[in-house]
Amino acid sequence: MDLNYVFRRQQVERTLARTSTSEAARKAHEELARAYELEIERISAGRIIFPEGDGPVSERPTPSGSS
Repeated sequence: MDLNYVFRRQQVERTLARTSTSEAARKAHEELARAYELEIERISAGRIIFPEGDGPVSERPTPSGSS
């Protein structure tokens, strides 16, 4: 599977999880996003890691608070 495709799907699922009004839909999208994150970690042989529950690295605040 192409890594770019998996990244895109992960981002789409994180966005859908954030914008879902239904708790069931939000949970389903979060689970799919996490599955894609695990697949990214596997494909990248651990060079790319997503701490569970933190969401995409690009959306986490930097230690100084700036992006």
